[in-house]
Amino acid sequence: MKKIIGVALSLMLVFALSGCAEEAKEIKIGEGDWDSNAFHDQIAKFIIENGYDTDVNVVTADTAVMVSGMKTNDIDATLELWSDNVPSYQDDLANGDYEELAVNFDDNQQGIYVPTYLVEGENALAPDLKTVEDLKDYAHLFPNPENPDEGIIYGGPEGWSATAMLHNKMEAYGLDEYYNFKTIDSNATLSATLASAYAKEEPWVGYNWEPTWIMGIYDMTLLEDSEYSPEDFEQGIGAFPAVKVTVCVNSEFEENHPEVYEFLSNYETSSAVTSAGLGYMQENEVEAEDAAMWFLVEHEEMWKPMVSEEAYDKIIEALSE
Repeated sequence: MKKIIGVALSLMLVFALSGCAEEAKEIKIGEGDWDSNAFHDQIAKFIIENGYDTDVNVVTADTAVMVSGMKTNDIDATLELWSDNVPSYQDDLANGDYEELAVNFDDNQQGIYVPTYLVEGENALAPDLKTVEDLKDYAHLFPNPENPDEGIIYGGPEGWSATAMLHNKMEAYGLDEYYNFKTIDSNATLSATLASAYAKEEPWVGYNWEPTWIMGIYDMTLLEDSEYSPEDFEQGIGAFPAVKVTVCVNSEFEENHPEVYEFLSNYETSSAVTSAGLGYMQENEVEAEDAAMWFLVEHEEMWKPMVSEEAYDKIIEALSE
């Protein structure tokens, strides 16, 4: 009986350790509630699961929870951490709380945009409209539906830091003498005003940013501004700074997942291809998983250098199934 009990306990211990090993093999990726994050997570998920035989669990979390989760090793990685939105980011890295592996993209832009057909081409109504300050000469092209004697510039919701900055810009540049700065209650409504104007090739001017599905579908031009300066920016003067969007992992990731660590260290895309992926989702009414498949098929030249040769062969085989 003692031998039987001993064997049973040994088997239980083996199964327990086996279960722990399986659990440790899974990678938890933190995901914010925005489409570009979902797009990149699904790309990484497909590559990791098919190329490196490791399960991926995508966990929805806001930025603060993602950062906290990496510090406690409850979250393994994030593919799209907007570093400027984490006040403690540099201190966290210096303290070894988590590790920055790569810059996913840092060519993102934001500011005041117009449709490109308005400023370029034979039928352009404002070919000399180049800068934000030039808008003072073109208020007649953007009449306010509620007061045609003034122009209208569309902005994001109140409460966004970008909206507060643009309020200051309207005053600093004297645009408030010519325009009503119309804040919109949601991103969807802001996009709808642009989509409506674009469909009719009508003038439109307003705030937007990259990457978004808008930039993936519509040809838009960012109006030029003076060079970014932290001091001037507080007053509403100058361009928005680009944000470094990074790939980060917790402090135990390299030890637990060395091959995937190497892959994520190579994970670099662009704002443009991210916008294109979001545009694919919007136009085809599909989810991020489908957009990831589109990316892997259409942009092999971008992801192939990120992975090992063995992983590449497995991924290609999985894509052909």
